[in-house]
Amino acid sequence: MRPIALATVLAGVALIGLTAFVGTSRPTLELSYTADCQNSADWQSLLEAEGFDVRAAQVSNLSLSEQQAMMTTPAPMRDCKIGRVAGYSVIGEVPSGDIVTLLQRKPADVIALARDDQTNETVAIHYDGSVERSRSSQ
Repeated sequence: MRPIALATVLAGVALIGLTAFVGTSRPTLELSYTADCQNSADWQSLLEAEGFDVRAAQVSNLSLSEQQAMMTTPAPMRDCKIGRVAGYSVIGEVPSGDIVTLLQRKPADVIALARDDQTNETVAIHYDGSVERSRSSQ
């Protein structure tokens, strides 16, 4: 009998937890990134391993909703990649656990999550431009 890799078991557990909180299907994150974005494939692979379906596309221009989310994001947190999941924007490499928390809570006043690499925090960006910081769940 061949042993099962720990990563495979953990990915399965993450998927079970993700579908239990979000619904019966895997959430789809639509990822847009620019040509100069170096590490979008790594983040995409990580999200897929943790239970997300990712549809990625290289773009030359952001959509209007992506532009709105990016403009309300503090300048140091803007990134070359932006995702959309369940009506929310995800700017930069936000950990999957923070995205799952967003999908569980479904806050009506949040437009986006962004990653602040300087402080290692995930930031919730509200429609009024205010930000709410929290330590990463991963």
